Parts: sequence; structure tokens; C-alpha cells
Amino acid sequence: MQEIEMKFQMNNLKDVRETLENLGCKFSEELKQKDVIFVPDIKNTIVEEGAIFIRIRNVNDKIELNLKKRAKKIMESKEIEFEVNDFDGAYDFIKTLGFEEWVTVEKKRITTNYKEFNICIDEVKGLGEFVEIEIITSEENKADYYENEIIKVCQELSIDTNNRINSHYDTMINELNKKGE
Repeated sequence: MQEIEMKFQMNNLKDVRETLENLGCKFSEELKQKDVIFVPDIKNTIVEEGAIFIRIRNVNDKIELNLKKRAKKIMESKEIEFEVNDFDGAYDFIKTLGFEEWVTVEKKRITTNYKEFNICIDEVKGLGEFVEIEIITSEENKADYYENEIIKVCQELSIDTNNRINSHYDTMINELNKKGE
């Protein structure tokens, strides 16, 4: 599966939520997520095509294991995700494979669907508020098409596309951690 997403820094999450509710969207319960991200080499965390990241995510006490392999475009990746029942076992498994713990990302998230897109409204500890709009598709080589469709959704939701962030939360947290050293 291909994940194509765009992320936008926000300061009007309430407005976006109200707009979506007025369009008939229903939101999930609030999810508290804690992601522990692993990389093959802690000294080389450059996100380039082919880079692999593994994540253990604790979502309201449900544990997921996720692998992302970066595609050509910045916010596009191949993604494999499934539930596991043992955080510590998953942690040991990843460490035994030789991956190193990189960063931890904590956030509150609510989700909804609009048209064929998943929309996540996030409050990320240390970073602020964001909206992610994504689609997961089996179609390859359609990133440009879906990015244009996401831009159209932004216009419908009054999201300023100039606030687009071309980075993942883990990379942003890593940069924040480096500044604090």
C-alpha cells in the first residue's frame, strides 16, 4: 500500500473541526498515542528514498507495529502495519534486528474521513497543532494526482496550504531535541 499525505501546521483547529462537522463528518474518540521510532543507524537518520523506519505505537493501550519505507516523494511511503499484543516483546524484537531507538513522539489525535481521505487533527507534545490529510492506496505512481486532490480538500476546509510541513513528527522532534542539547 502507498500512503500519500500532507501535513499543515495550524492555529485554528477548532475552525477546521467545525467546518468538517458542518460537512457531516463524525470524529473518533480522542486517541492518546505514544510512538517509539527506530532507525537502522542512529548516526544517519537522513530521510531519503529507501530509508526504513520502524515504529511501535501505543494507542489507548493497543499496541501496533509499523514499518515505513520512504518512496521518492517526501511524504510518500510504503507502509506495513499490524497489531501486536506485547510492547516489550516488539521492542526487543526490533532491537535484536539491530535497529536503534531514535525518538519518541507523544500526541493526542482525533480522526475523521472526508471524501476518500483520512483526516487527523493532532496536538503533538513539543510541536503544536497540525492537520494531516492522507490517502492509502494500492495505486502506484499516483502521488501527484492525490497531492492535487488534497490541495482541493484544503481549499474546501480553509486550510492555508502555505503552512504545509514537509516533515514527519519524528524528524521534527529529533530537530527539537538537537536544539535542546
